[in-house]
Parts: sequence; structure tokens; C-alpha cells
Amino acid sequence: MRDAGYTLLEMMVALVVFGLVMAGIAQSFQFGLTAWSAAPRTITGPENLTAVDAALTRMIGQALPGSLTGGPGGMVFTTRLPPGAGLPDNLADVAIIPSGGTLVLRYGPHPAGVVLGAMPRPKTEPLVPGLTGLTISYLTPQKSGPVWASSWTGKTTPLLIRIHMRFADGRDWPDLIAAPVDDDPDEGKAPPS
Repeated sequence: MRDAGYTLLEMMVALVVFGLVMAGIAQSFQFGLTAWSAAPRTITGPENLTAVDAALTRMIGQALPGSLTGGPGGMVFTTRLPPGAGLPDNLADVAIIPSGGTLVLRYGPHPAGVVLGAMPRPKTEPLVPGLTGLTISYLTPQKSGPVWASSWTGKTTPLLIRIHMRFADGRDWPDLIAAPVDDDPDEGKAPPS
């Protein structure tokens, strides 16, 4: 006949099963806390970069032909900014350059004619913080076909502009590809051979 109670073996098995269940709950709880704390970084990072991507694409797309000059580390051009920029005619001289680990947009009003007085200081807006590398390249027309070049100066605009950004944490943002709109579709084409 058996006495009331549990044997030592039954108690040991129950403790092992209880320990396994608690380990599973602890892992799930740790995963949930990690995901919850990372959510704000995941939400704000790509959304901000997507907005920057859209703004740069629009500004480059509206660059005035012949105004763009650029190298691998930055570029300057004249474009139209949104009405909120507070510029007359919204026409601005723009520079996209890295400064202190941040991609910045520097802009000021484009003079409508001969400048008679002092121009206002350009405004600077930070676009992308945490930048460790920026490479800009320009798709140039050649007789043998378009070629990516590290700089651009010309009376027209390049066919495409590619902006590559590398961040301090080692991530690379997918290349931003923008197509400046040229008013004269025949300008900028390679001369016939």
C-alpha cells in the first residue's frame, strides 16, 4: 500500500519540467522586450531615410540644366524647393554635402539677375546623421554607351545620378538613383560618330 505524498523521483521530474517551462517563458519575455525596445529605431530610421530619398530625388529631378556640378563627395545645383522653404520663386542654389558625419542640405535663394547687395547666408538642414561614407556618381553619355563617372560639369545634366551612403553601424542604404529632367532631350547625347 502506498503512503500519501510524492516520491523523490516524481518531485525531481516535476522540477525539471517546471524549469524547462520557466526557461521557455524567460526566453519569450526577453525576445519580446528586445523587439519592443528596437521598434522605435526600426520605425523612425527607414521612414526618415525614405523621406530624404524622396526629397533628394525630387530636387535632383528639378535641377536646372547646366547648373549641376558635382564630385564623388558632394554636388551643387539650382533647383526648386517646396514653398515652405521661404524663398522667392522657390528657386534655390543647393549643395548636398557631408559635414561632421551628417549629410546636409545647404541652400539659399538663387539670384534672379545681377546681385547688387549682400546675399543672405545659406541655410543648412541636416538630412542623414551617422554617415561615414558618401559616394556620388554620374551616368554620362559616351559614344560607346553611358558610363558612370565620379564627377560632372557641363551645360546639360547627367543621365542619372547615383548616391551611395554608408552608416557608422556598417549599414549601406540602397543606392538612390535620380534622373534630372533635361528640357532639351537632344542635349547631352553623345555626338554621332
